[in-house]
Amino acid sequence: PLAARTAVTTRYETIYRSTTPEEEVALKAATAREADTALHQLQDTSLGSLTVYVVPKTSSLLPQGVSVYVGKHRSALLRAEGGLAALHAHLQQLTQLMSFTATTITAALSDRVPNGHLGPDARRHLKSSLGYEITFSLLNPDPKSHLVNWDIEDAVNLYVQPVLDKLSLVANFSVDSQILYYAVLGVTPRFDKASSSFLLSAHSLPHVINPVEARLGSSAASLYPVLNFLLYVPERSHTPLYIQDKDGAPVSTNAFHSPRWGGIMIYNVEAPASPEVSFPLHVDVDMVKVMEVFLAQLR
Repeated sequence: PLAARTAVTTRYETIYRSTTPEEEVALKAATAREADTALHQLQDTSLGSLTVYVVPKTSSLLPQGVSVYVGKHRSALLRAEGGLAALHAHLQQLTQLMSFTATTITAALSDRVPNGHLGPDARRHLKSSLGYEITFSLLNPDPKSHLVNWDIEDAVNLYVQPVLDKLSLVANFSVDSQILYYAVLGVTPRFDKASSSFLLSAHSLPHVINPVEARLGSSAASLYPVLNFLLYVPERSHTPLYIQDKDGAPVSTNAFHSPRWGGIMIYNVEAPASPEVSFPLHVDVDMVKVMEVFLAQLR
């Protein structure tokens, strides 16, 4: 049995081949989801196998700015970019993304008791799997200045759901979203004259969560832990707003995460070029940029 004193070792064998005529037809589908469904009937179903289809750089299967699509059936579409070395590196990253880590497997199985050691009553009351509720929240503290649009439904279906489908054998997941207006961080950022921007230091980040959490709604009725992923659009008077690390350097993702709670990403709106612009400004969130951060935090 797996325990803290045992370990899991993984081994990968990579095989390259050309696509079959049937797969070529499937890859001509209109969308990545349709291609994934068609390819499922053709791919190898051996236990533990992953199938990655490398599509041309100009392929219309993947939206602009998207280089990979993880399907529901242990397969993925990967846009060919760079040489063979770059392709090999991308395949390694994708394989790790689509596979359970040793830590995850050990945590899931270390506390399992063989069925033969349980009586009928114990088996009846034992839950078959763990679960999580995932909530994506858009915080707009200044709706008079910013009219923010985020296509969270399509983003979840395209980026998050394939990952959750892969994990569905070991956990139950539910996903919802919400928009909260006039919700502030509860921490006053510091204005930096040199950069003409506002800054949140690393030591102030823990104080951000509690005030925000009070606006997210109660999870008392939930049977499962709740993971929160917040996209915060700063008010106009505190824009642009940047997060600093413990050394005072800007965080490249402008986001931070708290283990077992979730994460927060700051999404700045560019100042209008003309002083005569009318408010509120219409803001279309770049969901590719946002989901890259949230998926990294989810892992």
